[in-house]
Amino acid sequence: MAALSAERGRRGLAGGWGAGDRWVFAGAGSSRHAAEVAAVWFRRWGIEADAQPVTELADGAGDGGGAGRVLVGVTQSGATGSLLRLFERAGDAGVRRVAVTNEAGSPAAELADLALVTRAGPERAIPATKTFSSALAALRMLGAEAAGESDDGVVAADGAVGAIEAGLRRAEEAAAFAERAAEGPWVFAGEGALRPLAAEGALKVLETAAVPALSIPSGELAHGPRALLGGRTPVVALSERAEPGASEARSLAAAAEAGAPVLRIAPGPPPAAFARDGFTQFDCGAAVEFAPFFAAPVVQWLALYAGAALGRPVDAPEGLTKAVTDD
Repeated sequence: MAALSAERGRRGLAGGWGAGDRWVFAGAGSSRHAAEVAAVWFRRWGIEADAQPVTELADGAGDGGGAGRVLVGVTQSGATGSLLRLFERAGDAGVRRVAVTNEAGSPAAELADLALVTRAGPERAIPATKTFSSALAALRMLGAEAAGESDDGVVAADGAVGAIEAGLRRAEEAAAFAERAAEGPWVFAGEGALRPLAAEGALKVLETAAVPALSIPSGELAHGPRALLGGRTPVVALSERAEPGASEARSLAAAAEAGAPVLRIAPGPPPAAFARDGFTQFDCGAAVEFAPFFAAPVVQWLALYAGAALGRPVDAPEGLTKAVTDD
């Protein structure tokens, strides 16, 4: 795991930020998905929290200002134009600002009252990979401190590293699944803190493999999206429960009926009811709070191998740039 440093300004968590505040998380693309995971974690700690697209907040379409609020901007580059505009306006309104960024000297870090710098090093490809996982780790430790569980910070770091390493070890199996029906369309379905990872998986497949990908809640595959399903439609299901709930079970049954290849990420072995050719389960471990760290490299593997199978330029997909400064 990359080093994490906290650069405190005139106000910080030690100055009284915590569970009594309302926390608003904002980001774009992969950073928004990390923000959405953080909001789930914070709510589970009993902290009022919400995640919104930074572009909407910057344009005045969301609720990101006001007294008693902490605004957390997640940005790999620290130079995203919409976040900088939002930080400037929030600062004028007296809102406390936290930047979670990979770049210590970035404009976002300079504007923030508290900057959490992940220092993951430069990405080798344009799509965010290690910077996404590092942002999740920073947000997890931030939440532990905000909830008054600062001793959980070390546990969070150790749990995150272990889960990431476990996900990285599934590369060969992920390649076999991705290459089976790389051209898609792909469907990612998730629940709880893994729903944003479903969105991240769909985004990565779109970015890296340049094929259609859909992200939905776990229980909705048996509804309208069922029309897409077939033997060449990969389904990636991300669940926080070993045994699927009733809605997810209906979705998995719909995938089975259509003959769609399914990869399920969940704690434990595959449910006996869904064991069949074309159904694979990756055990993300019993510590469900660390499941997003396991899922992150897995969905990245899937996108990488799907893109490679289709001959895409996976390190520098057409139409993508490293940082968006004029959004």
